[in-house]
Amino acid sequence: MGFFRIANYLARLKKNSPSKSFMSSLKLLFFVNGSEASAAGVRANMFAQRLPSEWQIRFNYRPTPKWKGIIPFIQSALHFRPDLIYVMDTAYTGVLAGSIAKRLIGCKLITDTGDVAYELAKSSGSYSKQQLALINWIEQMAITNSDCLVVRGSYHKSWLEKQGVHNVVFVPDGVDMNAVKPVDATAIKTELGLDNHLVVGMVGTMTWSERHQMCYGWDIIEALGLLKDMPVNALLVGDGDGRTILENRVQQLGIASRVVFTGRIPYEDLPRYLSAMDVCVSTQSNDLVGMVRTTGKLPLYLAYGKYVVATDVGEAKKVLPGVGCLLTYTGVRDDTHPSRLATQLEKLVDKPQHLQIAEKARQAAQDDFDYQMLAKRVEKVCRDLVGMKHN
Repeated sequence: MGFFRIANYLARLKKNSPSKSFMSSLKLLFFVNGSEASAAGVRANMFAQRLPSEWQIRFNYRPTPKWKGIIPFIQSALHFRPDLIYVMDTAYTGVLAGSIAKRLIGCKLITDTGDVAYELAKSSGSYSKQQLALINWIEQMAITNSDCLVVRGSYHKSWLEKQGVHNVVFVPDGVDMNAVKPVDATAIKTELGLDNHLVVGMVGTMTWSERHQMCYGWDIIEALGLLKDMPVNALLVGDGDGRTILENRVQQLGIASRVVFTGRIPYEDLPRYLSAMDVCVSTQSNDLVGMVRTTGKLPLYLAYGKYVVATDVGEAKKVLPGVGCLLTYTGVRDDTHPSRLATQLEKLVDKPQHLQIAEKARQAAQDDFDYQMLAKRVEKVCRDLVGMKHN
């Protein structure tokens, strides 16, 4: 890929770039492995909006194709001369650019990740040996070159520390609690034909795993197939190559009239659809991939006061007791899980008072996932790395 040629070229640019002068405020540059509207872009902006106003903060968002972002990312660092580069997610564009820029200008480097990238790619079964080797190399580069790793699962932090990786900080996926406003569900439930039913739903990208024969939402469909005589409907928000497969499965089970697929919806419309859900499902695999995660949907569900049924894995394991329900889960695909989910939904139909946990759920989101609180952790990390005094 000519990375050494890139480094030599940029080293020549460095000689002509402006020298770094003393600044009383911190200069922070985000390398975002995604667009401004992506989950990585939103997280970066949520932090930036809450960091000290005197800090100089700039962003670089990854273009398409991804490799075209490497040199512009590095050039922006040479021009801006940041004290600190913050790489959002461990994809190669940001990690390579961040590692090279750190060496060229001597700044500090943070990498923020919500996954064990190599294990996730390996589990999916959709990558070649060469691609897996590249993903592993990039992930190890991020670990080795970063002055601090920000991880989004507490188990991820302890797991890395056991591997001898130090200076790891836990900052989970978050939610902007100030932007959460109550929505009357009556209109949307009527519009979608979901009146007088317990509505179980989820929000997510339905990316089909050929190896495991599943995607987000598979367990909800299978559970509904076991509840043919119960007043339970499903609302699946999102899109992906797995959607058609789930739609076909719905036809096979004879439950098409009880399942609503919305497809991709504008982010600003998401609260309306969340309001229509009585129960939100968050399913993570019981392996290293699932254990290290928070997932951005869990804070979102709780912020909107939803009763969450989650697998007993990852950050949900710590947050949900007393607020929602945790179900045991084995391995990557647990074929007995839909039956347990169906049993829990039956209980909620029989005792709907258990769904009245909105205030507890919102408080859990406030305590554990509010970006206002999480940004303070990020500020402390930044200050500590560059030796700035705390306010």
